[in-house]
Amino acid sequence: MKNSKIVNKLILWFLIIALLPLTTITCLNYYIASSSQKKEAENNLIAVADNKAQRLENYINERKNNATAITQIPNIIDAVQRYQQVFEQFGLNSTAYKQLDEQYRNFLSNYLEIFGYSDIILISQAGDAIFSVKRHQELGTNFYTGRYKNYELAKVFDRAKTLMQVEISNFGYHLDTKEPVAFIAAPIFRNNIVIGVLVLKLNNHEFNKVVNNYIGLGKTGETIVVSRIDRNIVFTSPIRHDANAAFNRTIKIKQQTSHPLYQASQGIKGFGISIDYRGQETIAAWRYLPSLNSGLLVKIDTLEAFASLKTLRNIIIILVTVTLILVIFAAIVVAKSISKPVTELTKVVKELAKGNFYRQAQVITNDEIGQLAESFNYMSENLEKSFATIKLREVELADTNDKLAEILAEVEHKAQQLATQLIQSEKMSSLGQLVAGVAHEINNPVSFIYGNIAPAKEYIEDLLKLIQVYQQYYPHPVPEIQEITEDIGLDFVVADLPKLLSSIEIGSQRIKEIVLSLRNFSRLDESEITSVNIHDGLDSTLMILKNRLKTNSERPEIAVIKEYGNLPLIGCYVGQLNQVFMNILVNAIDALEEAISSDKFTREPKIFISTELTKDNQVCISISDNGIGIPEHFQKKLFDPFFTTKPVGKGTGLGLSISYKIITEIHHGTLQCISAHNQGTKFLILFPSTLKELNSDKI
Repeated sequence: MKNSKIVNKLILWFLIIALLPLTTITCLNYYIASSSQKKEAENNLIAVADNKAQRLENYINERKNNATAITQIPNIIDAVQRYQQVFEQFGLNSTAYKQLDEQYRNFLSNYLEIFGYSDIILISQAGDAIFSVKRHQELGTNFYTGRYKNYELAKVFDRAKTLMQVEISNFGYHLDTKEPVAFIAAPIFRNNIVIGVLVLKLNNHEFNKVVNNYIGLGKTGETIVVSRIDRNIVFTSPIRHDANAAFNRTIKIKQQTSHPLYQASQGIKGFGISIDYRGQETIAAWRYLPSLNSGLLVKIDTLEAFASLKTLRNIIIILVTVTLILVIFAAIVVAKSISKPVTELTKVVKELAKGNFYRQAQVITNDEIGQLAESFNYMSENLEKSFATIKLREVELADTNDKLAEILAEVEHKAQQLATQLIQSEKMSSLGQLVAGVAHEINNPVSFIYGNIAPAKEYIEDLLKLIQVYQQYYPHPVPEIQEITEDIGLDFVVADLPKLLSSIEIGSQRIKEIVLSLRNFSRLDESEITSVNIHDGLDSTLMILKNRLKTNSERPEIAVIKEYGNLPLIGCYVGQLNQVFMNILVNAIDALEEAISSDKFTREPKIFISTELTKDNQVCISISDNGIGIPEHFQKKLFDPFFTTKPVGKGTGLGLSISYKIITEIHHGTLQCISAHNQGTKFLILFPSTLKELNSDKI
């Protein structure tokens, strides 16, 4: 009876011990594999969607740039003007038009082969289609009054002419070719006046080549491009499972506001599982195409995407079943073979539990159970000694764990500091890239405006001289001229126009100075030592902070007094040095604003900046304010990471810490803070003027 109970217990525990890890590991492996495959499918679809969206955007932007380039070709400008004259005087079917067409057609048709368009259309300023390579039915019609006035071609022509910029239409259904099409329209200028519009019909084959590329989408995946037309979401290109989907498949917005295709057309990007138009469950990623005002969706059937999970699940079920059978059989055999020796050994253990260390277990067999009995006898002989050793090791282990916990806490704290510093540095680098981009984009139009002011002034001065000569020789003009002169206030215009141009010139010069400051400050990502004018960095930083220095409703203007010394070009990490200037100047402004808000500060707020080259060839930069100063007990912690006296959410406590590292570790200099109560605060920067790249561990 006792043997039977031991056997049952051994079998039960054998099964638990054997199957529990197996079940846990199997389930964990299946969960990891499932999560991994789902994540892989998600990443793949997102990558394909992003890639296709970017390729389509690049394709459209390239075509828009082509359109701009074509409109600037002198022969195109001449062709528009001559076609318009012949069309208005003689019409399309005239001999003059045919002669002109023979002269320009081959020249214009070549652009279809060069750039891969389906058609090139020239439209006059009045809205007449005066030329078409393909000679479709819209040739000769007027897009303001004709049958195509509500057509996408007419809309994009009107936008390009009105806005005087390159425009692209939504996908529309072409009445002649019976297929979806989009157009790019670009205004054609002569002497800065729009004389016509060039319209390029996009090649559907090139567009669909990108859309219908199924690499990475298996056998069921496909790409869908849609546009919102009225209250419907309309398919605008053929798809894998429906070659005739373009303008034949639609989704009603009222019923499907949460549909991925609706979200994509509304500028929302996302990822998820949904039911497609075939009723199949799919996993999809969707993006917005701003250039086409369209939505893009990339999807694949979940049955295909997760097919390997089903196979893995079947394998796991078979494996668990076979293992269960084998474990039960082995458990019965082993339990019976060890039940008797274990029973005897159990009796000895009970004696040992009572403190009888001299009781020996009987060795019945020479197998592992017999070896276990012998080992048990040896263990009982040395048990007391082992207990003492274990207790000693436990004490040592506890001490080791305490020390390890302290080390881990210190490492975690340092890791947190480093991570936060890296994030701060990345923000400053991103700011530099953003400022550089903005400065570049502003500089081009400003240079164009500034460059045209001088000839404009010269032309206006010539016109004013001409008016004066007219007034001298015709002091008594006819009544009509006299009336117009009084209406426009000619005397006032003559007096005010030069002032107006001077104001424009001053404003343009001011913008150029701001752009130069932005470009100087934006060199945050320069990782090499560069020889620069330190004063340019200080002036650029002040220019960026100029808005904070101005008068506002809470305080007067903060005056900046500069005393620059005669410095040579200094070798330094210019981007990081600008970051130091920014941190210290922002702290100075914050300190003055805090002093003014306390109602105890009656002085005019000022910031003093001075530079000099010391006798030992050191660059000395002093930045100070006339605020209320920093308390002495705060000055000792000023350069510690995360220490700040500012309210929560306004300061991170990293600005001065990072600045200290930039000056001391990277520029091998010193950064000091000198402050006294009600005497203001001074930051003194000192570093060698001939810095060598000795330290590569930059912020």
